[in-house]
Amino acid sequence: MTPLRIAYIVAHRVRLFLRRAFQIKTRGVKAVVLRGREVLLIRHSYFATDRFMLPGGGVGRKETVLAAGIREAFEETGCRLDNVYVHGDFISNSEGFPDHITVIVGETRDDPMPDAGELLEARFFPLDALPDALTDASRRRVIEIRDGLPPSDEW
Repeated sequence: MTPLRIAYIVAHRVRLFLRRAFQIKTRGVKAVVLRGREVLLIRHSYFATDRFMLPGGGVGRKETVLAAGIREAFEETGCRLDNVYVHGDFISNSEGFPDHITVIVGETRDDPMPDAGELLEARFFPLDALPDALTDASRRRVIEIRDGLPPSDEW
């Protein structure tokens, strides 16, 4: 394991501890990145390494959710987004603290180039052949978008 990966693991654990201990509300964004009939999914290097999920991260203090989603998708995967819009807003308490997550949707023509420290993998999957190891929340969002459904109340 590289020192950079160890630093990501430690930082993630400290961040989770503080957020749980002080019930810090967070503001995040997840990006459904489409390329034709494919969706971009990632695997992190520092948590849930066996699970695919949507790229994303935190929204900065003076940043819009669209700008944050575009930035996070590019930082994590190198993919530039076009035709970006908001799919929906969600509240998750799955990690032990309240997390407000906005899901955006955008299109790309780029091939992913995953951030070597943060990600183990970033690749496209056909919308009709999602991996079994996809997180439940990510699967719900992709299916909603693929099938033209409104956002559900469940994260």
